[in-house]
Amino acid sequence: MAVQKQPPRQKYEVTDPYQCPNIKCWHGKGAIVDLLPSEAEFLILGGKVKLPTTKTTKGAD
Repeated sequence: MAVQKQPPRQKYEVTDPYQCPNIKCWHGKGAIVDLLPSEAEFLILGGKVKLPTTKTTKGAD
C-alpha cells in the first residue's frame, strides 16, 4: 500500500468569523489558522480567509 504525501499546511488570516467543521470551534476575525489547501479553497471562495499580508515599513530617506 502506497503512502500518500499530505500537502503542507499553510497559514491564513481569518477575514470573517467562521466555525471549523472538524472541531466545532469558532475562529474570530484577525486570527491566524493553519489549513490544508483543500480546506482553504472553500473558505477563500466564501471570503472567510486570505493569505496573511506582511507589513513592511519604508526607511527614512
